[in-house]
Amino acid sequence: MVREDQETNETSKIIEANEMNESNERKARRKVLKETVSVCPVCLERIPAQKTAYGDNIYLEKTCPEHGDFKSLVWEGKPRYQVWLRQEDNTKPVICDTETERGCPYDCGICPQHEQQACCVLIELTQRCNQNCRFCFADAGHALAEMSLEEISSLYDSLLERSPGRPFNIQLSGGEPTLRKDLAEIIRLGKEKGFPYIQVNSNGKLLAADPAYAQSLAAAGLDCVFLQFDGTDDDVYREIRSEPLLAVKKQAIKNCGQAGVSVVLVVTVVPGVNDGQIGTIVDFLLANLPAVRGIHFQPVSYFGRFPNEPSDEMRYTIPKLLRDLEDQTQGRLRTANFIPLATGHSLCSFHGTFQLNPDGQIAAISTPPEKACCSCGQDAIIGARNYLGRKWGARTGNALGGSKNDGDSGVGSEHGEPAFDDWDLFIKQIHENGFNITAMAFQDVWNIDLERLHKCRVHVATPTYKLIPFCAYNLTDQEGRSLYGRYC
Repeated sequence: MVREDQETNETSKIIEANEMNESNERKARRKVLKETVSVCPVCLERIPAQKTAYGDNIYLEKTCPEHGDFKSLVWEGKPRYQVWLRQEDNTKPVICDTETERGCPYDCGICPQHEQQACCVLIELTQRCNQNCRFCFADAGHALAEMSLEEISSLYDSLLERSPGRPFNIQLSGGEPTLRKDLAEIIRLGKEKGFPYIQVNSNGKLLAADPAYAQSLAAAGLDCVFLQFDGTDDDVYREIRSEPLLAVKKQAIKNCGQAGVSVVLVVTVVPGVNDGQIGTIVDFLLANLPAVRGIHFQPVSYFGRFPNEPSDEMRYTIPKLLRDLEDQTQGRLRTANFIPLATGHSLCSFHGTFQLNPDGQIAAISTPPEKACCSCGQDAIIGARNYLGRKWGARTGNALGGSKNDGDSGVGSEHGEPAFDDWDLFIKQIHENGFNITAMAFQDVWNIDLERLHKCRVHVATPTYKLIPFCAYNLTDQEGRSLYGRYC
């Protein structure tokens, strides 16, 4: 009996020693890149956090003294995190309507801690919706009081006061904004007040139902429809949107094209559902030029009630998207064709401008200086608004020649000359066959980094005239309780 006890103790010691060695090996591989601040997914209190590297994978790690440790994948593989990061050229907001009291993210309005003037401002016209989506930013389906046309007019005036130089780009959203019977009037009013670019974020159902409806929005001055478009077969829509919708999307695109309204395909990328359709979505765009002028990818974020921390497999990161764009298009698009925007935060987004040549090849096109985000100071954010507001339309510029690489060196740095002898022909080709591919990785309560939030350039305008960074506005704890709530 004593001998058995001794053997058991020795076995336990061996197991403990092995576990300690494994723990030490993990710690040895772990490298702290930066100290930052986040919030607890349970109580939403500010807590210290670290950006940590395990090889080429980057995590946000944080500890709440009451609710424990959390760890979220934020960057995965190549292009390497350190190579992708750039020195941003941010411009602080001209007007701050709230004081810093509790600190970010509790004082939004915008508060003096915010480091970036807005580029795009989103206005929620309604919480009503005619769809039941598995993943949704909005608190759709809940009946809340909607702003009247007079209240929207006052909100427009407030935004004009806060946008020096070129006015903000406006996105009308919801819920489903096409459920507002006065949507055309809202668009027309914004145009009359001087907003140069207005887009509508829509699932496309009402746009598909009646060609005259798209024409009425075009006549009011609508520039673009941000069309929810998650894939090229109905299995994807059944999984994400609870119903087959591909035919609806195609008809909405046709009606918008006939009305002269540009369409951008907005893709919520969900691992295991539609991340294998990145290439076919690009093919769909190419087949539907010039009605479709771009794709905007949004890796899924976990808002609302989500009691358990998302696993690494549930995250779809920017570098994974970049690699899938190259791999699933057989190298027609390349990692080197995409760069982060110069305003905001490098980890939030990327963009690339392209042209479909007459021979069927894709050429990367540089952004004209007056539309790019590469200038300095206040000029940078005005350039950003110009670029984002006009990139879905006519374009000019020089071609970029990219070569296939390992996804690391020379990101966005390979330049060439237009493959056209006649400059007028080149401009015509850009107008008819140019397109953009962009992405934005929104933060949820599990991976939110307040350093990034300070630089957010997409703001939500509330009926009380507050401007709240998008990720703060939509932030919920693990039980779905909102930090700001709707119509705060």
